[in-house]
Amino acid sequence: MIRFQILKSRKEKIRDGAEGVWPTFLVETTRTKSEVRREIDETLTRPWIRHHFLHHLLHLSGEADDQVALSRNLIEIFKTTIPLPGNSFIESPMSAWRMFLDSAFRDADTPWYHGTRKVLVRERFYTAIEQLELETPESNPQRGFQFHDHHNTLRRLPRVPVKRLFSLPGNERETVCSILREALVANPHNIDAALLTYAFFVAWERPTDFLQIAQQEDRDDLKEWYHWVNDDMRSIGALKRAAGDYLSLFYLYDRARFTAAEYRDVADWFLKESEFKLSYHFYYKAKEFETALEILQNISPREFAELTNLRRLSAGEKSVDLAADPARLEMLYHEEIETLRGFARIRAAESYRQVAVKARQHFDRETIETKYAFGELTEDEYQRLIRQLQERVQ
Repeated sequence: MIRFQILKSRKEKIRDGAEGVWPTFLVETTRTKSEVRREIDETLTRPWIRHHFLHHLLHLSGEADDQVALSRNLIEIFKTTIPLPGNSFIESPMSAWRMFLDSAFRDADTPWYHGTRKVLVRERFYTAIEQLELETPESNPQRGFQFHDHHNTLRRLPRVPVKRLFSLPGNERETVCSILREALVANPHNIDAALLTYAFFVAWERPTDFLQIAQQEDRDDLKEWYHWVNDDMRSIGALKRAAGDYLSLFYLYDRARFTAAEYRDVADWFLKESEFKLSYHFYYKAKEFETALEILQNISPREFAELTNLRRLSAGEKSVDLAADPARLEMLYHEEIETLRGFARIRAAESYRQVAVKARQHFDRETIETKYAFGELTEDEYQRLIRQLQERVQ
């Protein structure tokens, strides 16, 4: 075969390589620098070799059939990089996609959330598609071997630009979607398979297809993660309500950007569930100060201490042992009571409009609390102004 190949033209050699009939062996270089011939794994290694020749063939011919062949071979390469029933045992870490996944996704800064905390970073995601390349998976025992190209030169297995896979045409895209679904269903505990599936659907502007798979497979973990990565706190909240996970609900709703009316509905629901400290917190966020005051006065010091720590953790601060410092707990409790009473008095004050619209060089605490009580400041604006006021006093 080698002698026969010597007589062929460069284009004929490339065509044979593209069709997978040549080369017929790989070369392993041992520690003693000797070369050993190895049989080619037709399923896991041949597609990578063919890609090299198909790439050169397309440059030479530019024919549509060669473009189709390249696209179909890319699908065969793709199959070797994800955990399918035929290779999932050895390729579950998805090493070929490791750099891509680590670049496109990051962990959200929410240690209180016990589900999958990965979120898609759009700018890094599209940069990874454009710039990164796939290498032969680490699970392939032939990844370090070499093959003879059309110049009869030994070369390593090629890398494949990630964007080639994301740029596949329509029919091939549907095939990739089917392969991804197969990998996702066959590997329920492999979060990387889910991340990669979602990445392809987002790039192809069909992310709801991922949710459909999760619903069809009755995968609550994937449904929850889909809503999480899309910052849909309402939908995650519905799942957590059904599961009775009050603690997760607190954090989710506390960080959600709800209106006052939506927070009031949340508070009503917690009250019906007899979660008094949580209902108080959300009545406060809904600016239902009179109701909040009534509930707070019936909350035990222990519950108020628990709520204080929940608030701290939600804001990314460390919890404190208030039980060991009852004096501080008492002080915080009375400050909260007085703040609520102040809000309630402001609401009732006939002179509110004069206070709210009065021009001042710097807001004082009365004006800040007045504007917050009447909904003229958001929660974030209120907290920021209070912090600025405290810093100015110090």
